[in-house]
Amino acid sequence: MAKPLQFRLGEQLLPFELGSKVDKKALYGFARRIAEKDGKALSRGILLADGRLLPSNAVSSLKADPEGTPVEEVQTLIDDQPAEMKPSSFDVESPLQPVPMSELTTFQVTDVYPLIGSGLEQGLYRTTFNYRKSHSARDALLLVRSDGPFLLVGLGKRSTFLSLSVAYDFFDAEGESDDADDLDFSMV
Repeated sequence: MAKPLQFRLGEQLLPFELGSKVDKKALYGFARRIAEKDGKALSRGILLADGRLLPSNAVSSLKADPEGTPVEEVQTLIDDQPAEMKPSSFDVESPLQPVPMSELTTFQVTDVYPLIGSGLEQGLYRTTFNYRKSHSARDALLLVRSDGPFLLVGLGKRSTFLSLSVAYDFFDAEGESDDADDLDFSMV
């Protein structure tokens, strides 16, 4: 059993298990192509200059400085300041803040996870999410519907809406006169 996500809403601590990510494969299915020769599945690799094949699982990467010396710890800078690693959301409590449903209109969803758990009223809640520890947490919305809760991970965008309707002028008022040129399709 996987470690649950812990959400805090006021004084209430709510555990939720993270379901499998909803992706194109889950929605539409997929076909897997297998290359075979004489009934044996072929694998990928790198062909060396002398004709030998190096399997792709035999290649690894190493972090090195410009002189080629291995570097133990890579330092990430944000605005010329060392960035601190933020823990995974599975290791800390994530605060929830109720927000209106209109927040969905300005949210660009990149990942959707069904959640297993209960204790929240139907609605929309804002939080952050880090699948693994990283330097910056991603924006997230927790959507609770009648068929269950979903974690929507992505980017909150600030959009300015002027009104509910936008008027467009498709035709120029001057172009509606009677002396307009007729179309000549022989020129095509």
